[in-house]
Parts: sequence; structure tokens; C-alpha cells
Amino acid sequence: MNFLHPLAVILGTIAVIILSLSASLYIKQRKMLYYPQQLSRSSPHLLGMEPFEKTFHRNGIQLHGWLINPEKENLIVYYGGNGEEVSYNLESFRRIENHAVLLMNYRGYGESQGSPSEEHLVGDALALFDEMRKSYSTIKLIGRSLGSGVAVQVASKRPVHSLILVTPFDSVVAVGQKLFPFAPVSLLAKDRYDSIAACRGVTSPALFLLAEMDEIIPIGHGINLADNWEGERQVVTIEGAMHNTIGNYPDYWDSIVRFLGEAGNRERGAQGGAN
Repeated sequence: MNFLHPLAVILGTIAVIILSLSASLYIKQRKMLYYPQQLSRSSPHLLGMEPFEKTFHRNGIQLHGWLINPEKENLIVYYGGNGEEVSYNLESFRRIENHAVLLMNYRGYGESQGSPSEEHLVGDALALFDEMRKSYSTIKLIGRSLGSGVAVQVASKRPVHSLILVTPFDSVVAVGQKLFPFAPVSLLAKDRYDSIAACRGVTSPALFLLAEMDEIIPIGHGINLADNWEGERQVVTIEGAMHNTIGNYPDYWDSIVRFLGEAGNRERGAQGGAN
């Protein structure tokens, strides 16, 4: 009578567990990557914001958001995090008085229709960029967390003036592999947001805002992206900040306002040189 060697049984059991966990990860990955939040019309922060609401249509899908200070010459486009309904940033961005600011909820977020995926989010962002560039002299991008991956891909395909990347990452695969070391994440990932690959050839100036104690996207992923950036870059690490608290620190907004001021100087210098 033949009996399986105990080691073979153990290895077989481990293999079955890894396969089961990997299959579950593959099936549920978009639910783990995207956390759509709905718009609460009763929230006080939306009072008086109706005139700034904006809708955009692409391939039968309506996206909804806000355009602040639409009369300004230069535009900032904000891409939020994976669990962020962007209207909560309206009051903060109103302090940037010398730029128009577009905050559009991703598909499935807020009152935007559809379901999120990398293909859709990046495609929507590119179409929005093309629409908005008809009305503005320059477009700057701010991408937070997941939004940094969208911003970098837009910058790889369009003439972006400058970028601010908040708690960014090098790729979803790199982050996921550290979270799930047992799984072949590179083979399983549907949405990769490979910012390392996308940033090749991007020479737009960029500000990297990193959270020292980031517990969701460890700071090393942002440093890796900054190290691979080919354009002028500034790296600011907010001491003591975590992934979701970075915006609470004075250095966060001070760095953004300072960088935008420097970008404005670059714009004026370029215009002066063209005369």
C-alpha cells in the first residue's frame, strides 16, 4: 500500500491554500482597489456650490463634479484617492484663488455613472483634459494616492505644465506584492497603474508630497517614483503624517501653494522669453 509522504501532503495543502487565496484575490481585486463613495447632498460643504457643478459625457456615461473659479486663465485638475468623494476638497481648493480647479468624481463615485477601472479612469481623464485645454492656457495636475497613477498617465500622453503627486506609488503591482507576498500579483492584476513605466519621458516639473508614517502606501513606493522622475522634482516628506492625515498638516498646503507660485513664475518666464 502506498502512502503520501508527509512533506508532500504539507506542500500540497500549502499549494491549494495559495491557489485559493490567489483566485479570491483575482476575483475581488477591483473591490479591494476601488471604494466608491456616494455624494451626500445634505452635507454642509455643498451649500452654495450648485453654480460650480459640471457634468461631462463620454461613451454614454455621465461624470459629475465641480469647476471652481472657471474664469481664471490656468487650470488645476484634481484626481482623488480610491475611497474619496472629491466634493470634500471644495473648500480647501477655494483658497487657491489664481487658478480654476476641476474636481470630477470617478465613474461610480459621487453622482458619476459607471464602474471604475484603470481603462475607464485614464480614458475619462484624457478626454476631460482634451476638453478643458480648449479653455485654459495651462493645465496642472494634482493626484492623490490612486489619483497619482491617473495623473502620471495623463502626463505621459498630454502637455501637462506640472504635477503635484500626493502619497504616490510606483505601481499597483509593487504595492500589492508587498501586501500579498504569497500571490503572483503581476500575473493577477487587472489594473496595474504602472507609474514607473508611464513616467518615462515625462519632463514636467513635479512636487512629491510623502507621508512619513504612511501605513497604506509605504513611503518607499513614492520615493522610488521620485527617483525615476526625469523632470525637475521636489520631494517633501510630511513628518508624522499618515496616508489619510497628510492634508491636516500645515506643511501640506504650504508646499502646494509654494509650488504653484513657482509654477506661475515659470509661466511668466516662458511668456517673457517668447516676446
